[in-house]
Amino acid sequence: MGAFSRGFGGFAVWLFALCVSTSVSAACNPENALYEDDFEFLDVSWGAADDSILVEDGTLLINGSGGLVNLETKTKGAAICVDVSIREAAEVPSSPAGVVFWWQDWKNYYAVFLWADGWLEVRRMDDGKSKTLFTQQTGALEAGAGAINSIELSLRPKDTTLSVNAQEVRRFKAKRPKDGGAVGLYGVSPDTAPAKFGFDNFIVDER
Repeated sequence: MGAFSRGFGGFAVWLFALCVSTSVSAACNPENALYEDDFEFLDVSWGAADDSILVEDGTLLINGSGGLVNLETKTKGAAICVDVSIREAAEVPSSPAGVVFWWQDWKNYYAVFLWADGWLEVRRMDDGKSKTLFTQQTGALEAGAGAINSIELSLRPKDTTLSVNAQEVRRFKAKRPKDGGAVGLYGVSPDTAPAKFGFDNFIVDER
């Protein structure tokens, strides 16, 4: 996969369709969740494991570049919670981890990206065209390789609130698709410097 850098209005990402180390479970209730996964194993709803996407020691790992969407997470309103880590990244500015929401297909979705140097960004893909909604550096993110950051998204019909490690970062406009959308995870890094990304404690709490 080619280079991916924050702050660019246009980008091409090839995806495979199908912190403070505090868990996000306090924000989302796994007992009443639409979908919950602690990645003890790779459930069939995520697709099949391969060299780039697998589960190891209770964590979903993406090696290099790849992504997946779980169609069982399709919702019209929810809190999304997941612990994200960038375990290795030789080229930090080109190696973000991503959380996808309001996914309809790979031409239409929103995504939150975070980098190991404390930056984050929200983008919208609309009919295959990318738009950056905002980019910012935040002290809420734990920086550095291996740091675990708890990401929470509160999805409403017309807007979304992003929180990192239990700190609200920003509320922004993000219009819900008519029939709702699914949730996904991915990582992007250059072919010449593949990174390693980890995801755990994944919860979609329908509201």
